[in-house]
Amino acid sequence: MEWRRIKQTGYMTVDDRDYDLTHLQDSTFEFTITATRHYPEINASMLIQYSSHCVSLGSAHDRQFNFAEIGGDRLVVDEKDNERCFSADRWNWSMNLPSIIRSLPTDRQCFFTGHENWLSIEILDPQGTQHIYEVFFNLTRQSSNFLRVYVESAYVRTADNEIRRPSEFKRKAKIRGKVLLAKKLRNQPITRPGHC
Repeated sequence: MEWRRIKQTGYMTVDDRDYDLTHLQDSTFEFTITATRHYPEINASMLIQYSSHCVSLGSAHDRQFNFAEIGGDRLVVDEKDNERCFSADRWNWSMNLPSIIRSLPTDRQCFFTGHENWLSIEILDPQGTQHIYEVFFNLTRQSSNFLRVYVESAYVRTADNEIRRPSEFKRKAKIRGKVLLAKKLRNQPITRPGHC
């Protein structure tokens, strides 16, 4: 089923189990960035949208998913008409996404990826096992007080799910979320530390 329709429905049934997806439906969030010595307080809103990649896996380059074998109810057709496979693990981790994205107007660290998007990392600790949850998103300025935040993907890397790291990703190249959002709203350039 198409991701757009899945989101509208608010759930997906896989193996006779309903997976709630209402937390990934489009939402609007109002936030404030406190004044600094050089800039006044900002009161703004963000439209938050989530890609199907937050709850599904892509196929390997040399093979496609066989949905006749694994179950047609796992099929998710993404925004680019690519067939992806629903992942209960990614769905479970996605429960953290709304709170992660709503924490952007704070001191949350955001990393430069070398592309047009940003990365934020959350440490999840279910049952005493630490997992690094990587959340990739992009920002689009709609006006001086409105942003669109699109979560492109979010996952924990596993041995079964080897995903290429962003080229030029460096842990030291980071910016606080509230600074990133403020610069976007003010339409100011955002430069990687150490770059002009």
